[in-house]
Amino acid sequence: LSNTVEYFLLSIALRTSQWFNKPKFHLFVHLLSHIKYFGPAAFYSRETFEWNNQVIQLHSINSNKHALSLDIACSFSHMHAVQHLLSGGYV
Repeated sequence: LSNTVEYFLLSIALRTSQWFNKPKFHLFVHLLSHIKYFGPAAFYSRETFEWNNQVIQLHSINSNKHALSLDIACSFSHMHAVQHLLSGGYV
């Protein structure tokens, strides 16, 4: 696996060097040591965190920005209450 990662990095370096400035691309350098210490990287995904951030941003659009945390909490509470009512009270 280490030879494959090195070959991949070398191939990309020969084509273009702009990828080396990307944070996600830098993860390939540490991939083998992380697999060794933490196990397979099957569930490691930054897109999940970015999606959660997008959900929070969508709930803060209609806020007046004075009590942003309160506005987001109220929005999530309202969303949970509607989900509870629509599911028949089981959620």
